[in-house]
Amino acid sequence: MKNVFLVLLSIVLLHSISHATIRRVGYFGPPVAGVDFPNFQEAHDASNPGDTIMMHPGSRFGTATMSIKLVVIGPGYFLSQNANLQANALGMDSTSFGGTLSISNATANGSVFVGCTISANGINITGDNIADITFQRCWLLGNTNSGAYRVTLVSRASNITFQQCALKGSGVSAQGSATGSNISFINCLFYVNNFGTGIHFSNGLPHSGFLRNCIFNSFSGGSFNFVLDGAWLIQNSIANNANNNFNSAGITFQNCIGTSIQFPAGNGNLQNQPWANIFTLTGSTDAQYTLKAGSPAIGAGIGGTNCGIFGGTAPYKLSGIPSVPTIYALSSPQGNTPTVNAVQINLSTRSNN
Repeated sequence: MKNVFLVLLSIVLLHSISHATIRRVGYFGPPVAGVDFPNFQEAHDASNPGDTIMMHPGSRFGTATMSIKLVVIGPGYFLSQNANLQANALGMDSTSFGGTLSISNATANGSVFVGCTISANGINITGDNIADITFQRCWLLGNTNSGAYRVTLVSRASNITFQQCALKGSGVSAQGSATGSNISFINCLFYVNNFGTGIHFSNGLPHSGFLRNCIFNSFSGGSFNFVLDGAWLIQNSIANNANNNFNSAGITFQNCIGTSIQFPAGNGNLQNQPWANIFTLTGSTDAQYTLKAGSPAIGAGIGGTNCGIFGGTAPYKLSGIPSVPTIYALSSPQGNTPTVNAVQINLSTRSNN
């Protein structure tokens, strides 16, 4: 019941700010013809450029090919860990890719993924001259026992942005003769245990990009490896141990903080800062990276901003809650099985910009 009202309200509010058609995948109520589809591919094929596809909790993308500019909105992730952010009566934490999604044509340029979980075989950017693809508030999830690249460039691509995302044991790579220019990671959390992966643009071609206000946390023997050909800039970021390896002479580090000497001295970088002195380390998977009182990361970034995922101009949002209005609390005195025709509903909403 909670999720039904959540979806209905979200659709009304989205229509108030957009003239694009909204389609749904995985909706659990009576289907509406032309609105509800069993999988992402069918919803995509029925869409026009600029339309929105809403992926409901528990739904799967499946194997699909994307050639239309779309806005794809999921429910976020870690929903059971961060209470009162999203009504979630079904108890499902996310929606995810169950196969491979190929972005195959530049006609998909400008697409945005928000609040989605990217797992299984992830996304392959296969078309030539793909540009302006944004992954915002998404969770890139690797396998339990081995790392994997959840977003892979296999041709020329530019202006690919990861903003306010969490990446667990997964990464981004360029393969073959692919080149990536202006690849950006903004306020992203990288964390891994037991295995390694990272960002690999290491095929000898002139890539470029930057990472700003990111966190790199590896533990239990895991590691992130950043092998980056070309020119890259890393700013206002924090790393916790030597297993986070930045292997490129072309990286410039500015105002970064390490628990050892992950970052070179100078340029505002701080070395040998204890992890427990930086973060609260309490709460959910993502909330634990809130800066504690007196943290050396407070005001240590460029221009006096805070380092880490909650600093800068695009602070990380807990659970990757999409930037659309949501219902975060809903109840009925009659319960879930009312016996009268009139039902009293109590609900609380918020915007999530």
